[in-house]
Amino acid sequence: MRKLIRNRRAMVALGVILLYLIVFVWILAMQAASWIGRETGAFDLAEHPVLGALLPERTLERVGARNLPGFGLVSGPAVRAEQLRFYFDRVGEALDTIERPVPGDERSAQDILDGLALAERRVADLTPEEFRAIHARGLAAFDRQAVLRGLRSKFLQVDIAIENVRRNAARFADPQPGDDPEVLLDEISLSLEEVTILLDEAAGAIPEDSPLADLDLSVLEEAAGAVFDEPPPDPLYDESLLTLIDDAVKERLAGIDQEIHAELDNIEPIVAELFPLPTGIEGVLYKLRLLLGTDRQGRSILIRAVYSAKVAIQVGVVVSFIAVLFGSILGAAAGYFGGLADHLVIWLYSTFSSIPYLVLLVVLAFMFTGSAVEGTLIPLYVAFCLTYWIGPCRVTRGEALKLKQLDYVQAANALGAGKGRILMRHIIPNTAHLMFINLSLLFIGAIKGEVVLTFLGLGLKEGASWGIMINQSKSEVVSGFFWQIGAATFFMFVLVLAFNVLTDALQDAFDPKHVE
Repeated sequence: MRKLIRNRRAMVALGVILLYLIVFVWILAMQAASWIGRETGAFDLAEHPVLGALLPERTLERVGARNLPGFGLVSGPAVRAEQLRFYFDRVGEALDTIERPVPGDERSAQDILDGLALAERRVADLTPEEFRAIHARGLAAFDRQAVLRGLRSKFLQVDIAIENVRRNAARFADPQPGDDPEVLLDEISLSLEEVTILLDEAAGAIPEDSPLADLDLSVLEEAAGAVFDEPPPDPLYDESLLTLIDDAVKERLAGIDQEIHAELDNIEPIVAELFPLPTGIEGVLYKLRLLLGTDRQGRSILIRAVYSAKVAIQVGVVVSFIAVLFGSILGAAAGYFGGLADHLVIWLYSTFSSIPYLVLLVVLAFMFTGSAVEGTLIPLYVAFCLTYWIGPCRVTRGEALKLKQLDYVQAANALGAGKGRILMRHIIPNTAHLMFINLSLLFIGAIKGEVVLTFLGLGLKEGASWGIMINQSKSEVVSGFFWQIGAATFFMFVLVLAFNVLTDALQDAFDPKHVE
């Protein structure tokens, strides 16, 4: 034990594990208290901001727009505009429902507005008319921002067209095998015409002090037609004019980007008028919910990741305890009694071991498809317990074969002690170091197995789990949003790493082969 305590890495790992266990116990206690409150009707824990923060229903609660980045970072302009638009669309739908109620909907206007709350962030205490006025101001700001984005798109097309002109002109001047001069000239002409048309369409949004304001586009039109002369003019176009346009377009693009960001910054206060940020303890909790951003459904990634730790630890504790207890008793009995019992146990774990581990897990979990327990943790418990007992059984059997030859076991036999008593008093207790090591190893294996099976759709179907989070983040990763998969991976990595370090320390401290 002293060797374990002197191991600093093991103590740090133990501290991390204790932190996870505290979260696990807290969530279980709050779930139990919530159940008692609902059954007795005495209280509703979900209404308490702190005690109800990690209840299962909180993991499914929408807290904001989808795919908000964590740590207060801001998304790109297009995504940010979509995220801000979410709040206005939410209010707009509620106002439409109030003004044009659905037959049979007996909710009052205030009930409908209260239903817009995003966790602790509730709508402002305003009348529907005041909401409509603020909503209209927001939509006007979005219209201005949409005009800017359309203008930006035009100037980007101008920039691309200029690049095409230069690229095709360079290929025309130095043709490569397979280049058709007529096709290259046609591409140059079309690109020059495109520059002319796009600049003409954007003329009304060009500042007076911009070089583009007094530009004579007829020069580009003439160049677009002249490229088909025989022979083609040399040079094909006025490079200095094209450079002037290119520089002015890039400058205008930078200005438009600043205007877009400024317009989005102006929309933020309007959102705050509709959905004021909470203050006090609720404000702190709401900021914590958004600390790691939101997923595609607008749910808190942090809350889901923390609650998923409870699921992982629950699976790890149940599976490792049952598998180690069953496997150790079976292995100790086989090693001590020998004979037919030993042959039967060897055949049993050899048969299970011959089946690929992951395939066996998938098959056992798939057996519950369509049953009443599908989508719960029960299929995982059964699948893991029926496979994870093999390791403890094998190593405990080997240890029992050695222990039964020792003097104190032989002395107990000579004194007439029963075999069952010797097994329970002398054999199994002296394999406790193997049980501790196997507990930590199987705990890690169960956590990783739960994530894999849930990711494959054979574990939990609803709620929060690291496997569900990783599965749901597939489309997010494609679009460059890594917060959900990063959070799930980080929380799982820290827990697994801590147990790996602790397992090595336990083996060094308690395994006789490693004791100095």
